[in-house]
Order: sequence, then structure tokens, then C-alpha cells
Amino acid sequence: MKLLTPYFLASIFLFLIGCKNDVSKVPEGFEIMEGYDLELVASEPLIADPVDLEFDENGDAFVLEMPGYPFEDKHSRIVKLIDSNKDGVFDDKVIYAEQLQLASSILPFKDGMLVAGPPYLLYVKDTDGDGITDQRDTLMGGFSTGNLQHNYNGLTYGLDNWIYAANGGNSGSPFWWGDTSSVIDLRGDDIRINLEDKIIERIGYSSGGFELAIDDHGRIFETHNLEHISLSVFSGRYINDAKLLVKHTLENVSDHEEGGLSRIYPIGEQESRVNHPEQSGYFSGACGITHYGGGNMGQLNGSVWIADVVLNLIHLDLISENGASFTASRYGVKEDFIASSDRSFRPVNMTVGPQGEMYVVDMYRQVIEHPEWIPDEIEKTLDLEAGKDKGRIYRVTAKSAFTQVHDFESTSERIKSLGSPNQWVRNTAHRLLMEKSLSQTDEEALRKTLSSDNLHQRLHGRWILHQQNKLSINEVVDGLKDVVSGNRENALIISEKYLSDNPDIAEVVFGLLSDENQRVRMQAALSLSVLSTAERLEFQNKILDETDSMVKMSLDKWNIAALTILVSPFAETALEKIALLDHFESKIEVLQSLIQTSSDSPDKIQGLLDALANSELSNDQISDLINTMNPNGSLGDERKTILPILSKMEEDADNILLAALTGLRKKVRIGPSSMYLARSKEALMKVLNNDHSIESRLDNLELLQHLPFESKDVTLYSLCDNSQPVQLQTAALKQIWDADDTNIGYELVKRWRTMGPQARRSASDILLYKESHHDALLTGLEDSVINIGEMNFDLERRRTLLWWTDNEETKRRAELLFSDSGVINRKEAMEEMSVAISQEGHIENGQLVFEQLCAQCHIYDGEGSDVGPVLTEINRKSKESLLHDIIDPNAAVDTKYINHKIETKDGRIIFGMVDLETDNSITLKNSGGLVNTIEKSEIENFQSLGTSLM
Repeated sequence: MKLLTPYFLASIFLFLIGCKNDVSKVPEGFEIMEGYDLELVASEPLIADPVDLEFDENGDAFVLEMPGYPFEDKHSRIVKLIDSNKDGVFDDKVIYAEQLQLASSILPFKDGMLVAGPPYLLYVKDTDGDGITDQRDTLMGGFSTGNLQHNYNGLTYGLDNWIYAANGGNSGSPFWWGDTSSVIDLRGDDIRINLEDKIIERIGYSSGGFELAIDDHGRIFETHNLEHISLSVFSGRYINDAKLLVKHTLENVSDHEEGGLSRIYPIGEQESRVNHPEQSGYFSGACGITHYGGGNMGQLNGSVWIADVVLNLIHLDLISENGASFTASRYGVKEDFIASSDRSFRPVNMTVGPQGEMYVVDMYRQVIEHPEWIPDEIEKTLDLEAGKDKGRIYRVTAKSAFTQVHDFESTSERIKSLGSPNQWVRNTAHRLLMEKSLSQTDEEALRKTLSSDNLHQRLHGRWILHQQNKLSINEVVDGLKDVVSGNRENALIISEKYLSDNPDIAEVVFGLLSDENQRVRMQAALSLSVLSTAERLEFQNKILDETDSMVKMSLDKWNIAALTILVSPFAETALEKIALLDHFESKIEVLQSLIQTSSDSPDKIQGLLDALANSELSNDQISDLINTMNPNGSLGDERKTILPILSKMEEDADNILLAALTGLRKKVRIGPSSMYLARSKEALMKVLNNDHSIESRLDNLELLQHLPFESKDVTLYSLCDNSQPVQLQTAALKQIWDADDTNIGYELVKRWRTMGPQARRSASDILLYKESHHDALLTGLEDSVINIGEMNFDLERRRTLLWWTDNEETKRRAELLFSDSGVINRKEAMEEMSVAISQEGHIENGQLVFEQLCAQCHIYDGEGSDVGPVLTEINRKSKESLLHDIIDPNAAVDTKYINHKIETKDGRIIFGMVDLETDNSITLKNSGGLVNTIEKSEIENFQSLGTSLM
């Protein structure tokens, strides 16, 4: 293209990238939201490679340094920072502890420090007062030592006096040091550790990220790379291998996702991504998640802060209730709380300080990504050691901050501190109170907190008395009646110890199954589930009576899961009773959950089928419930006892119900009925008949799902054609995905260009993620039937063919198409035009070029045509990435921008990208915003041209 001169490109770059008007930044290169200050309080050479910061009860700051990242060549160490002139800036240090393995987390504990130093949990202490540790104990071993980003981390003190930690993703099999019989398999779960009683428990599926955030009431928030904020809705300790509809209890609670990614707003000129350029401007290095409970930042109290270590910023979410879970909403409009134009600013962690300030730990590295996730060709050009002698700590304060007063010297002051507005103060006082025995006077003083007007004092006081076995039955009951829902939630957890022996407590807990707060209702069910099976059977009628009230209130999937766990010893009885209740909003979901956990034997299945057959539920509802049945895979000859009821139900079944019953037959290894075989043959013809409604055709297609693939393959392939309704294409491809036929890949490639964008996305996954189809995929790419850009070959998808296969021929062929560093179709053109990146640009000239050329397909700041990607926020990409997008647009194409060609039955030829596809029509959009809608009945031929419209 002759217009692509260096001058042309430079003009576009400067216009599109633009710059914000300069604002006052302190320190230089930083922006922070109005009303807050940011101050550098420690830097190299005082510290280097910091990854954690903690304050002990004296207010002294301890920094964990990790020079061994990423090469595992040096041990971590702890330094104590000193502010000798009390000006708020640290100016000296003492090396507190060394040789700490590859430790990434510390926590003050009993006048010393707990250290997460895989494969160990260590305890270090200075016993002689010289500021240097002279005691070192190994408390646990067996933690994994894989990729340093994924070792266990985030040691955090909990309200229950347990130590919580994030799994990180490497898992492991920890054990108490000296007792290898105590090994526990972490299985990808987070953990809590009781150091007094030597107990370690899995607490639920881990995000696999770095750090935990625990709010005022003990709820755990987590983070990991792309998924920046998740909530551990309830502890996995309640599940006990129960079969639930929810796979685990970790939920992404962000309400600001865009196609699975959360937009964030870096500042300054952006670097080229070493991997995943499509993630530019979105969370991809989320870490250091921290709850702000400092009580000194006004409306930010209770917010959750998350760093993005790749894009050099800190993002804030405000938290609100959402049923039994929570919702995280962005704080700020198209800006983040802190952002830096210094590409070496790497905020890996944060902590709240003694005055309610937030400290930001900046590891300060030129390259922060672990080499495992850097393409080999790019890694050779990087200095992974750059910045190893650097590190910074920043302090964030509100301009309206006030001086907080606290004192831990005496027990009475510690008890008073339980009501502090600062969570750090409260938790420190709590920990110190738990590290000593309570005198009678102490106990009386703590007991007074239970009637305090301060919700935090009531919460902490009740936990401490409980943990020291000083809590009376009446005080447990009073806690269950607290006006603050979060306090009631905690009181329920406390009550678990007393339920079996105290009917007065149990009676109040039963009543909380219908509490006004949905999360309290969930916790009531979970807490009652700790009763033994025998005890729950004894209380069966009481539980079922309360369940009647509970199910008529708002229920989300977490309430349903908790209820299912509670009634699991008598799930069939509960199901029969609930099935007879008048309709309520979540009735089917409740019944599905109960069936999921109570359909593991022929007797139970037969009882459930009898109940369903005699219910007033619709066939569709019964089908949904049957599809949920989860029989034990080891069923023997006794499975035949359910055959009579299956046959009876099939007599009057419609296609949907017949498909569900046939699926159940398959699960218990009983062959399909003759009725199914006969009706499925009719369905093969009906599903292709355009005269039938889409709903009817979908019903018939669902019936086909249990036929052998060779009996329906031609029909399914025909339904993939873009002339077919989208719903049918999607349903057909799902059945194709479930099949194992080795010819599938070749058939999909043969039909590639006649499939629409949505179908091609599904087909691309089948071709890529099923190794038996790799030859077909590679042949399609080599023969240019499939354009390489249509496969969305990001780093992991490339590595599926380059690394994660044992087939050397597949690797060889893939290497001829692309490398680990990316896809480049026009290497020579890229090299020739790279000079444009270094040239000075002109905004006015760039604007003129945009208006004359780019605006035909793109919108910038409200001007142009809405055809291709909107360029208003194009400054989130680097110049190199923009050059690649312009010169080589077919290397990685979003499939929605692929150019298509339609030939109509009356001879017209229409080009454009698919803007909208319905069951009856296709709308193409072309340059200038020209739109054409063509009825599918008018289409003679439809095909993808395989290249970007851009």
C-alpha cells in the first residue's frame, strides 16, 4: 500500500496515541486521584527487591526482600527499616533475618515473624534484643517450590486465630515438621493453619494468585492475573465431598468485565507486551490484593486494592452485597487510583499501616514476567536482571487524614483498641490478647465489649472469649441476634462448637435460616451442617419446616449449595417435600441441586423418578432434573431395577424428555429403547427441514445427542453451514465437540469458509484442543484454507502446537507457520516501516490522515464510522503493537472483523464483515459504515475470505 510511508505512520501514531494534559504529579511520573497524597518513603540502596511489608505491634516496619526472583539463585531476607529522625521517611535498616529460602510472605507472630519460605513455614525471632534473629524454627515442610509466582503466599491473621494463606497454584503436600504422617494434599486449595493445635485445613479452591485480602468480617478476596478480584464465598471445609451444582466456592465478583477482561487505565507511552498483546490495557498481572480497613480514607474504607504489576498501576474496587456474595465495582471513571509512566514501577504488594495509611511495595524491575511466560525469542533480547539492585516503598494518605491513637502496652489498652477504626490496630490487639492467658479482670473487661456500641469491639471480643473458652451460652445467643449482619455471620461460625449440646443455641440458629440477610441465611445452613448425620436426622422435621420458609425467600446458587449440604442426609425427603410446594422463583434450581447430591444409587434414582413422574412439573422441568442425576459409575446389575419406571416414563415422553431419559439410561449403562431409536431416525430428517420451526428442529437435534456419531455426522456437518439458524449451528458443533471421530478435523476444514464467525470460533477450538485434529488444522493453515489470523493464536494457543504436544511432526510444522514470540506474515514490510516508530510525529497531520482514510472504518473520539475497532483508547497499545496491527492486520484478527463474501440467488455479490447474524438473516458492514442485510433464504453462497476487512 503506497500510502504507508513512515511519515504517514508517524502522523497516525501521534494522533491516536495522544497525551493527557500534564497535571501535577508527586513523585514525578505518577498520577493519583484527587484528595490523596503519594510519598516515597524507602528506596535503593536502602532496600532492594521488596515483595512484602509488615508492621509489628511497635509500629516497626519489616520488609521481605526477594533477590532470587526469577532465577532462584539467592535467598530472601527480612530487613527492619528505621526512621531515625522521625520525618516519616526511612533512612536506615537492620538485617533482621537471612537465608529464608525463596520466601515471599511474612507475618508478625509472638514477638517474631512467620515466614512462608517454600518448602517450609518458618518462625524467626530476636531473643536477645540486638535486632537480629537468633532463633529459627521450622514449623512445617512439604510446600511446593515451582514457579516462584505460584508458591504459597499471603500469610494473614484471621479473626479465628488461624493463619490463612493463598495456595499460589503450585499446591504441595505440607506436614508438621517431624511428623510426616500429618501430610495433607492441598489439591489446589487455599489453606488455614492452627499453630496452637497443629491443624492445617483446606478452605476452598484457590485463585492461584499472589496475596489474600480479608475484610473486617473475615471474608476472603483473591486475585490472579486476568481475574483481578474473586471472593471465596464460603469455606470449602463445609463441603466434605458433597456433590454440588457449583464446582467450587470461588467467584469472580467484578462487575466491569469486557469479554472476560477488566479494562484498566495505564498512563504514559506503553511498552510492547512480551506476551498477549491483545491484553494491552486490561488486567493481566493482577496481584497484591489488599483490603483497606484503615479507617483514614473516608469513602475508601472497605475498598479492595489490586495492583497490576504489568501495567504499572493500582486499581480500586468498592464492595457491595449481592445476595450471599458481593459485587466489586470500579472506583473512578476511566482512570485508576494510582498510575505511573515509569515502566519499571512494579507494585507487587500493599499493606495498611498503623495510621491507616496504605503502603505500596514496588519491586522495581524492568521485566517482571516470569521467563516461563516470555517467548524464547523475546527473552533473549531482555535483561531479566535489570532492577535487581532496586526497590521502593510508597505511602498513600488522604489529605483529610487524622492522627490515630492506639496503645498496646496494657491489656486494657489492647481491649480498647479492638474498637479502633483501623483494621490493623484491631487485628494486632486481637493477636496480642490471644498470645497471653486472660485474667479474671481481663475477662470481665472483654465481656463488656459484647454490649459495646462499637460493632468491631463486639466482633473481636466475642471471638477472643470464644477462642479462650470463656464465652457463655447466653453470649453466644446474643451474638446471633447482633444488629450487624456480618457480626451475626461470625456468631454463627462461633456457634458451631456449641450446637450439639445446647438446644437454645440450635433453636436460634434454625431461626436464622430465614434471616433478612441472604448471606446470614447461607451461613446458618452451613453452620448447622457441621452437626453429625445422626443429629441432622434427629432435627429433620425442624430443618424441613425452616426450609419451607427459606426457599420462599431470595435464593442464589450459594444459598442453594448451603441448603443442599445441610439436608444431604435426607435429600430425597427434602426433594419430595419441596417438589410439592407452590412455585417459587428458584424451585427448579433447588430441586436440581438436591438431585445432584442424592442420585448415586438405583434405589435413590427410582424414588426420584417416581416422585418426578407423579409431580405437576412440566416435561421440560422434569428433563432438566433428570439431566442433573449423577449416578455412581460403579452401579452393577441392580441398575436394572430402574428399567420399569424408565420405560413407563418414555411412553408419553416428548423429544426433550425422551432425550433426558435416554441420557440417564446411558449413565447407568442401559441401552436405548426401541422407541428412542425409531424416533431419532425421524429426527435426522426433521432437523434439516427448514419448514419446521427452529424450536422444533432444536428439539429434534437434542434427541440426536445419544446416537452414535457415525449415524448423525452428515446431519451435524450440514447444520454447521451459515445458511442454518445460529442456534442450530451452535448446538451441532457442541455434539461434534463431544465426538471422537478422527475425520472431524478434515470435515471442519473442508467447510471452514462456509461457516459464520461464531461457528468458526467453536470449530477453531475443536481443531486446536483435540490433538487428533492437529494434522487437519495444520494442513488447512498450510493450504491457506484457514487464515492464520482466524485462529486467535495468542501465547497459550500457539504453545498448544509448539510445546504442549508430544508429536514432533506437529511441532515442526507449527514452527514453519509461527514462533513462540508471535505470528508475523509480513516480516520484511514490518522491518522496512519500523523507522516510523522513532520519528517525531505531528498530531495535526495525523488527524488529517485519520479523517481522510481511517475514519472510513474507525471511530476516534466520536468521529468516524463504526466498522472496525474503536480507536479512542488506542494509546493503551505500544507503538510497536500499532505498527504490527497496521502493517500485518491478518496476523491476529478478531474473527468479527474478517471479510466475507455473499452471492445471492439473484446474482448480487456483497462484501463486508458480519455485523449481525440471526437465525433468518446476515448483516454485512463495509467501509464507510455501509450496511446490507440479506435474508438467508436469498443466499446462494456464503464464504469467509479469511482476511481482515481492515
